[in-house]
Amino acid sequence: MRNLVSAFIAWLFLSLAAFADTPIISAPEAQAKLQRGEIVLLDIRSPKEWRETGVAKGAWPVSMHESDFGKRINAILAQYPPEQVAVMCAVGGRSKYVTDLLEKKGITGVIDMSEGMIGNKRGPGWIARGMEVVTMKEAKAAYKKAAANW
Repeated sequence: MRNLVSAFIAWLFLSLAAFADTPIISAPEAQAKLQRGEIVLLDIRSPKEWRETGVAKGAWPVSMHESDFGKRINAILAQYPPEQVAVMCAVGGRSKYVTDLLEKKGITGVIDMSEGMIGNKRGPGWIARGMEVVTMKEAKAAYKKAAANW
């Protein structure tokens, strides 16, 4: 029984440590880092969501719902260290899922802009903060321009 309790405590500690390693930033912090060229911000929502709300200005639309998502993430991570890559979604669930998945694959340091476009308990979100958005077409053009240089 003692070994089982010890094993459980070790597992719990390692699990909590893995979640604690994920850097989390607010929308204003992400915007400031974008403006200083310190990060690339990936909007991993669906194209339908991009059309409905627009895309955070400076963010690249890289939908986790598209079949080439893994390939695109790998290409971005080949150009930027994980600590310079941030992901966002609508309310933080999908961005957490993606950062957790990357951590399980040994890619640590990817930033979670967890309040997303719509907001949650961490913050009101990009839109409610009145931060600038662009159309999906503008965001895709900016992403294609950057990716063309890789």
